[in-house]
Amino acid sequence: MAPVVSLENLGFRYPGSTNWVIDDLSLAIEQNEFVAIVGGSGVGKSTILRIIAGLIDPQKGGVTIAADRQPGTRRRALVFQDGRLMPWRTVSANIKLGLEGLDLQRDEIQERIAEVLALTGLSEFADRWPYQLSGGQAQRVGIARALAVR
Repeated sequence: MAPVVSLENLGFRYPGSTNWVIDDLSLAIEQNEFVAIVGGSGVGKSTILRIIAGLIDPQKGGVTIAADRQPGTRRRALVFQDGRLMPWRTVSANIKLGLEGLDLQRDEIQERIAEVLALTGLSEFADRWPYQLSGGQAQRVGIARALAVR
């Protein structure tokens, strides 16, 4: 079986820098495999995730995502280190943000929101605003948003 995520000879350096943050990184992640990227501050962990998520492009090498785009889903989702919640949206509306543009019926959207709220233990917080959440609850909203797009 082919890897779900494959990095081939990946290289990245920030504009204006002569030093590579990532240089010649190859990695294959199999289905159902759990991978942790660890290291000190500034060594490129978040940069690797941003490249995999498609937020930035590497200067060399490439990323292959072996996941077919299914209707009503996204191929990738990212949970940021901080909550990155929209303060003008409730918990449910923040989760709905990831579903926008997926051409889903209103009932399907509501079902997915309810499903991920239950999965993350946030059902009773659906109508709360981000300022009413603890840091851990805000992080779980980000996780719920990523899970909702399947």
